[in-house]
Amino acid sequence: WIGESYYVRGQYKNAADAFLHGYKKYKKGQKAPDTLLKLGMSLAELGQKEAACSTFNELKAKFPQAPQHIGEEAKFWRKKAGC
Repeated sequence: WIGESYYVRGQYKNAADAFLHGYKKYKKGQKAPDTLLKLGMSLAELGQKEAACSTFNELKAKFPQAPQHIGEEAKFWRKKAGC
């Protein structure tokens, strides 16, 4: 939730750091796909296109069976980031 709180306040660097830390710690956790999505969103908001696109690619590759809403949100953000 720390990353979420930073993200909604527009503190995208802190959000990205929190989401990255959470993903590294819980790569196989239930929230891992959502954490990667939010990491990519934070990176996109920071203008870090390559890192954001790489994160969205990793999400698709590692979690092809992620819930539909996560896939749809990632698709939207891929387009927004210019991936």
